[in-house]
Amino acid sequence: MSGVVESVEHEERFVLTRAQVTRFFAAIGRHATVETYDQARPIAYTRTTYFDTDDSFYLRSCHGPIARRLRLREYAMAASLEDAPVLSAAACLELKQNTGTARSKVRIQASPTLLRMLIERRGLRDPAFASMDPLSALPTLQSELSIPTIAPRLTTWYRRAAMTAESGRLRITLDERLTFCRPQIIGVVGAEVAPNAADIVASGPARILEIKHWGERPLWLARALEGMEPAHGFSKFKMGMEAISRKLEALVRPIAAERDAEADTQRDAETALTGTSDFASIPGAV
Repeated sequence: MSGVVESVEHEERFVLTRAQVTRFFAAIGRHATVETYDQARPIAYTRTTYFDTDDSFYLRSCHGPIARRLRLREYAMAASLEDAPVLSAAACLELKQNTGTARSKVRIQASPTLLRMLIERRGLRDPAFASMDPLSALPTLQSELSIPTIAPRLTTWYRRAAMTAESGRLRITLDERLTFCRPQIIGVVGAEVAPNAADIVASGPARILEIKHWGERPLWLARALEGMEPAHGFSKFKMGMEAISRKLEALVRPIAAERDAEADTQRDAETALTGTSDFASIPGAV
């Protein structure tokens, strides 16, 4: 993968049952090749941190003609399903835009340390960024990072299996056990990065199939997808932000109720001292 990627392609998502996943991969097995990035640690995980503003600039775009997401992607690997995943040296910051099934990405890939510096500088230039070669995506991402109140708002975590086909023009990914978490700081290469229970906000769909392709679907893929309905409008970012909002509301509601109860108690005490009553303000209630 190059340092900077700018691409336009089509993307479709499907939320599937276990039986549908089994049938789909059995149908495409001889047409697609499994991607393995680390032979010693073949189990791959993705941690994605989404950014937004105080007025939900990016979240509101999900309801418009062009949905925009600014996100940091980190990758972790494990030797087996029982082993703890550790953070890899690769990470990327990207601006993703969707309209219908068409999507585009402007992406910079670099070390987690360098991307942390880029984010903390909030769009300001630094000589260290010269190592991001080529630099064509840097101005776009720096512009996004300079937006007032931009900050990490949500982190997602899931296990990802990936396959490619049609000479790289088709990519298939299966994301399992999607988990929504409070925003996480950029990790350290080699560190264990599975989310802590205290950081988990909610769980998402158990299995999400994503198809990214240039041009028309090949016939063999169309046949494998027969009977499966695309999840139009599905967005990990949107679902996760809604989960965060519900969590905050659940935390704030008891505090607000307690504050109201204290105010009522104070008012009752004042009423007892002054000898007045709320009924006095109601006509005919004397």
